Amino acid sequence: MQPTPWYKNFWPWFLIFFPLAAIVGCITLLITAIGNGPDMVVDDYYKKGKAINLELSKFEKAKALYLHGELAVTNDRVSFKFTKGDSSNVSALKVSFYHRTIKAHDFEAILTANANKEFTALLENYTEGAYSIFVEPIDKTWKLKENITLPTVETVLVTPNYK
Repeated sequence: MQPTPWYKNFWPWFLIFFPLAAIVGCITLLITAIGNGPDMVVDDYYKKGKAINLELSKFEKAKALYLHGELAVTNDRVSFKFTKGDSSNVSALKVSFYHRTIKAHDFEAILTANANKEFTALLENYTEGAYSIFVEPIDKTWKLKENITLPTVETVLVTPNYK
């Protein structure tokens, strides 16, 4: 009786399968890990720290000017009106809406003053959800911040709160 060749038997293939599966799994994991690196790593921590300190000084300047305002956002319009502080030299405002979880939903609006000293702009379509909003003049000398959920029906008090 002639013995069958090794490749026609069950046990050699059974013993080869597990090490081969481990090698394929390791290669797949390695390719996935290399292709999906972390996005939050900053190359220059010192420059990033200086930028954060500059941002905090903008909030402090708004606090020193005692700036407060009311923001109203409807489906197609955003308006801002100062309620306290010296806002006489402000000609236009930039309002930045940063979605809390999805960067693709972030948007900005440039608000211009009207005769009632109210700053308004028309909005394009936006995604509903939780946003952090930043109000600053065009020259970026100070900054106000507030967290809101869009759409909102009531006006929101915006203060120089950086927390």
